[in-house]
Amino acid sequence: MLAMLSEPTSAAAGVPTVAVKTLLKGVIEVPVNDILHASSGILGFEQLTTFHIYQTQPGWMSWLQSVEDPAVSFCILNPFAAGIDLDIELGSEDIADLGARTADDLQLYTTVVLDDDPAQIRTNLRAPILVCRRTGRIKQMIIDDPRLPVRLYLKDLRKPAMAVKKP
Repeated sequence: MLAMLSEPTSAAAGVPTVAVKTLLKGVIEVPVNDILHASSGILGFEQLTTFHIYQTQPGWMSWLQSVEDPAVSFCILNPFAAGIDLDIELGSEDIADLGARTADDLQLYTTVVLDDDPAQIRTNLRAPILVCRRTGRIKQMIIDDPRLPVRLYLKDLRKPAMAVKKP
């Protein structure tokens, strides 16, 4: 494992941190409570079970960084922030697996396939990643619902109104 406990630096004083080597930002100090754990991993990467979510710039997208392997990082999208109105039913088992008390304890992300051609950048709505920040657990679900596209091209999204700060 490449992460190691260290003295707090960028986190609040007294909060233990973990040095996480990221694909895009180098080594960052992450509060221990912000490290996420997956009991079954992410599809195709089941051996990796410890992650951190961070952003490189404000917006809909973030990065799900493996703590165990700095070369593994997934671009993820907050579909609700991007204006995608998903109608996903969560079973009580899914909620319980994450230690959530209610569905409101959960954040939902979808993985993004990046491409050199911006018109080909897409997300998969049938394999969302659920995050319970309260417990630090994550889980990828497979949803068998033909109404949800496996390839939703981001170019087809209507952009929600975003506040723009001027200097």
